[in-house]
Amino acid sequence: MGSGSMSRPPPTLLIVEDDSDLREALVEILSAEGFTVVATANGTEALAWLETHPPPALALLDMWTPRKDGWLLLGILHQRPALADMPVVVISASEEKHPAIREVLQKPFDRDVLVACVRRFVHALH
Repeated sequence: MGSGSMSRPPPTLLIVEDDSDLREALVEILSAEGFTVVATANGTEALAWLETHPPPALALLDMWTPRKDGWLLLGILHQRPALADMPVVVISASEEKHPAIREVLQKPFDRDVLVACVRRFVHALH
C-alpha cells in the first residue's frame, strides 16, 4: 500500500562557510525548507565529512575559508569521480569562475534567491 517514493529521505546539502553567523542562518533556512543540512567551517572539515558519507545533492561553498579554501576544495572535488558531478553553488562577494561551479550567489543574497537556486539544482537530480 505504501509508496517507496514517499519515504525517500530529504536531499542532503553540504555547506562550507567560515562565517558562523552566515553558516547558522543557511542551516536554519535550508532545514526549514526540508533539506538535511551538514555545515562545515572549511574545506578540511568538508573533505573529512565527504570521506565517510555519500555525496550530497549539492554543496554551497564559500571560496575564501581557512584550511583548504574553496579553490583547493573545488579542485579536489573536480578530480574525484564520485564527487565530480556534484553541483557546487558558490557563495561569494565576487564573481568566481571554475568548471565545477554551477552558479554563484553574490553576497549579500536574498533568502528566496537562495532557496530557488538550491531547489533548481536538487530537483534536477531527484
